[in-house]
Amino acid sequence: MYEGLEVEYQPRGQVVYVRDPIDASHGFVRLSLGRWSRFVGAVKAGRFVPQREGEEITVTIGDLWNAGIVTSSPFLVTSEHTWGLFVKAVQAGAFDVIGDPTPTGTGEPATPGGPDG
Repeated sequence: MYEGLEVEYQPRGQVVYVRDPIDASHGFVRLSLGRWSRFVGAVKAGRFVPQREGEEITVTIGDLWNAGIVTSSPFLVTSEHTWGLFVKAVQAGAFDVIGDPTPTGTGEPATPGGPDG
């Protein structure tokens, strides 16, 4: 999917890859499905605030950056414009098809008797 940022979901490993297609030299950020779901929820609610330095936006979201043989960065760098397009797409539900179906957003079922189960 491409809405400002490029997002690819790999269901076999429940991994989400995110990158800025304009600046592919920085590579991709690798996230667990649970982390992706929490990130998108925070963006929708206006609670996620990326680091801003001039026109450069740094988004630190990767929780699987050191998993496996090939490492990736835990953050991506993008522009104000690209980030704005992504936020609008998230708020419009463009990425709702990629999500953790568990109520906890961790890939784990809710704890019986807990606040979400």
